[in-house]
Amino acid sequence: MKRSILICLLLAASVAHADDADPKRKIAVLEYRSGSSALVGIGARVAGELGKQTSLNVLGPQQARTLFGEQLEPAIVKCSGEPDCIAKIGQKLGAKEVILIGVSELGDVILTMQRIDVPTHAVAARIADSLASGAPPSDEQVSQYLGRLLPPTDFLRFGIIDIIATQTGALVTVGGERRGTTPISPLKLRAPATYTIKVEKTGFVPFSTRVQLPPDGELKVEAELSRRTGTSWYQHWYVLAGAGLLVAGAAGTTIYFATAGNNNGLDFKGSVQ
Repeated sequence: MKRSILICLLLAASVAHADDADPKRKIAVLEYRSGSSALVGIGARVAGELGKQTSLNVLGPQQARTLFGEQLEPAIVKCSGEPDCIAKIGQKLGAKEVILIGVSELGDVILTMQRIDVPTHAVAARIADSLASGAPPSDEQVSQYLGRLLPPTDFLRFGIIDIIATQTGALVTVGGERRGTTPISPLKLRAPATYTIKVEKTGFVPFSTRVQLPPDGELKVEAELSRRTGTSWYQHWYVLAGAGLLVAGAAGTTIYFATAGNNNGLDFKGSVQ
């Protein structure tokens, strides 16, 4: 295990992250095997994790074979891992980058990954790991590999929430944060995530909803604000006035009887009668 970590750290120093890379660019995941049958399906696993964790347009090994044709594997073998040659395969696939996964065996299984920029034919990043024979990497390990290969911005996923209200000048709050008053532009927010949306305006019944925003998705929220109609029974002026009279009357009666009791020697009970 210590040797495995050491190999990764030594090669991670050469990783060059391009922070301005297009987060939706097309990436092809290809496999190159040097006489090894270990780690069956590792290319598909890597492509699957890329699809879940990023917004990249990912071509897995099977999709790449469909586009390129049956000669894909022989072409990869002929390249022998050379970036210039692999980049030409990526160009034919219409990809901006290729992640080339190499599997070989030297006692342990050696897993290598290269991220090759197709336009420049250059290696943007590479890692290697030594795995015990018959022990495929865990999902967490695969995620760590991808974190070393790709720029951090690839793992920031977003969605769009478009909030349209029936009234202008209404305050919009999303996830507890004020976003302005209507009308507002569509909001680009981190995804996947759940957001509580509130739209409020004086004199109108507040609108509130809770939505789940998927990565790369777009939600349209129509907030209908209706005017407050009618007044609750306890808000009418005559109810309030009556309540005031009752309170005042009760207070007055208490004061009167207390005074009468002091002046005439009558107790409270006798005065009520």
